[in-house]
Amino acid sequence: MSTHYFIAIKIPAHVASAILEARAKTNLHETHKTLPVAEDLHITLHYLGHMEQHVLDQMIQSLQAIDSVPFELCTKALAHFGSDSTPRVVYVALEESHSLSSLQRQVVQVVSDFQEVVHSKEFTAHITIAKKWASNAVLLTDEFSLATQAFHAESFTIYKINPNSTPRYEEVRSIPLRRVK
Repeated sequence: MSTHYFIAIKIPAHVASAILEARAKTNLHETHKTLPVAEDLHITLHYLGHMEQHVLDQMIQSLQAIDSVPFELCTKALAHFGSDSTPRVVYVALEESHSLSSLQRQVVQVVSDFQEVVHSKEFTAHITIAKKWASNAVLLTDEFSLATQAFHAESFTIYKINPNSTPRYEEVRSIPLRRVK
């Protein structure tokens, strides 16, 4: 099986802990196949899929030229992709951030120099807390209560996916946010 990669912002441990504490008050463990551990919580900037190592190395060099300073992000509310009754993904939404949107666009621009990028959906910043609906149970999330969590994005990371490990995502390279000019 080939190795797959993605680019994301890691969620700080204190925020991840608060999110998992709130998730524990739901029945997502009964309704979904995959519940990420704290170390795997992230905001995906772009999914890369399979890449040859030499291409990945060249892309990482180019990603280091991204011009973006650290910025603050804030959690907003629980949301989902898919139907209301059987959502395929449940996530913590984020307050709108122009800095995050700009960073995501810059990442996609760099990636497009190394692989074809399909712009099929608008970027929705989110932290997945459950995925892959797998139940006949009724989803119960009324008890999910998460005070707004503010945190700083100071870097972004290229991750390798290890589907049979926990945590599943292995850091390949972290790139600090900074002014390049």
